[in-house]
Amino acid sequence: MERRAAVSVAVQIKFMAAKLKNCQVCGKVFMSTGGKICPACLDKQADDEMVVIEYVRDHPKCKVHEIIEATGVSELIIKRLIEEGRFIQEGIDYSYPCKKCGQLIMKGKFCDKCMSEMQEELKGVHSKIQEQREADRGHGMYSKDLKKGATPTK
Repeated sequence: MERRAAVSVAVQIKFMAAKLKNCQVCGKVFMSTGGKICPACLDKQADDEMVVIEYVRDHPKCKVHEIIEATGVSELIIKRLIEEGRFIQEGIDYSYPCKKCGQLIMKGKFCDKCMSEMQEELKGVHSKIQEQREADRGHGMYSKDLKKGATPTK
């Protein structure tokens, strides 16, 4: 009896963690535990990915539009595979422009130079936020200052 109750609670927790969502591909409602695509569309995309990878393996110098025509797979899926670097693993060179500067890259969305520039910008913003927090530390509540033994200022 206790084991059944524990399993029932586990199922309820799992059910509560799942949310009803519309699939971004087909629009059908499905129980999502974090994904944006229903299981049927996810399986279809996996099949499409395998078709594209096999085609590219057999035709290493083909262009994206040739892959689309030959496989019937959408351009979005092919571009996602390229950005994820899936063709690099197959030994095939596909390049596309960096989203910031336009330099040709083979993986990700930004080139190494732009990535390091953005990281430096983030570090600068982070240090400014930290400095501001440090500067604001001494400006607590009036009653809090009295408890610490500080003399009130007007």
